Amino acid sequence: MRGLRSNFFLKRLDHEAHVYLYCSEITAHILSSENTFSEVLHKIKVLPLGVSSIVKILDHNGSAEDVTVSLIPTGHCPGAVMFLFEGEMGRILYTGDFRLCEGDVSRFRQFHYLDGTVKVIDKLYVDTTFLSRRYQRFPSRTASMSILCNLITSWLHEGHDNDIYIQTAAKYGSEAVFIAVAKQLGMKIHVNDTTYNVYKNIAEIKEAVTDDPYCTRIHACQQYKWPFRSRDKTTILPCRNKSSKLRIIRPCAMTFTSKVYDGSLESAVLQSDDQELFRVCYSCHCSYGELEHFIKYLKPRQIQACVIPQNMEEAGILDLLKKVSRWGNGSSDMPLITVSKKCTKNGISSDMATFSTTALMKQENAASSGNFVVVEEASRGNMPIEWSNDDAEIYRLIAEDLKPKIGDPDAIIKQNIRLEFLEIAACLNKSVV
Repeated sequence: MRGLRSNFFLKRLDHEAHVYLYCSEITAHILSSENTFSEVLHKIKVLPLGVSSIVKILDHNGSAEDVTVSLIPTGHCPGAVMFLFEGEMGRILYTGDFRLCEGDVSRFRQFHYLDGTVKVIDKLYVDTTFLSRRYQRFPSRTASMSILCNLITSWLHEGHDNDIYIQTAAKYGSEAVFIAVAKQLGMKIHVNDTTYNVYKNIAEIKEAVTDDPYCTRIHACQQYKWPFRSRDKTTILPCRNKSSKLRIIRPCAMTFTSKVYDGSLESAVLQSDDQELFRVCYSCHCSYGELEHFIKYLKPRQIQACVIPQNMEEAGILDLLKKVSRWGNGSSDMPLITVSKKCTKNGISSDMATFSTTALMKQENAASSGNFVVVEEASRGNMPIEWSNDDAEIYRLIAEDLKPKIGDPDAIIKQNIRLEFLEIAACLNKSVV
């Protein structure tokens, strides 16, 4: 969603009358419920799921082309869809973040001709977050939900003062967890007011959440790495000002490499030393095996990776894509494989990720000696030479991500880096003008 605030994107929406933001109905609702996307709302066009739509695309010369656009649910978070484009340019599939288990792709009629044969995909832009041998497989979401619900039920039954805190990894993406928990346990999940205002008008989610902290013992009302418990393992819930014994459950995937998760249900749970923090293997992205199945089923003519997995470089992702794209009898059947120039690494552009990581390490080293160095000095030689408004926007967004949370042990370091990024963004805005 960050790109929707970029200067480049906003200028296109404002200056080109025929340019719109196409999305699903739920995405449109989320954007209209947020306070930071008001500049795009007047250009939103909702496309339906399950049917193909004709969109007229105009070029700079005024000539038009009718393109068939199909929105396909991704299994990532509410409103998230793949876009399948069909027109004179060929057939292009952009997955965005997605999780389809092996066999799921065969169930979507949009990928098939009327006789059931698979359509020819000329180019596939694919989410490769976990295209790594380190993440060979993940449990199905049904299995993950079952484990999570069992952990909740056992803890609540142990004592009346026991409560559950579901530690979400991001602002969106845990909705399927909330829905499953509410359905299986008959108890809603308490979320903060801002989140509830988004969910209350989405039919599939509103019955699973509540803004009343007193009607449930399951909470997800704080974000990210809260809470911090006292020595007796009790915590004051901010929403109720009540001391509770919390079992913290963190749905996550990055921790569960193939060395940790071996396919058994037991290995899909990690328990911390303090006994009441549980990580449950739950992924909103395809595993290596699921991506391999997806790509081999569609057999696209070209593949472009959109994410470089953690601890990998561009050459590594290209090599793995070649391995999962081996079908047919020879090299002539191999697709053309590339990595996107806008490829992301952990959510930000890869060159900016390298820069910010270098800066953070330098700041930490400086902090240990009692001296803080500015980002410009810490990363000298790593900055691009040619700047644009997009670069300034990236720095501003990184600064936004670095805003420290309450209780963050690295708050001082992050705040210093954040201020430097904001200063650089301001300088870049002046320089490109």
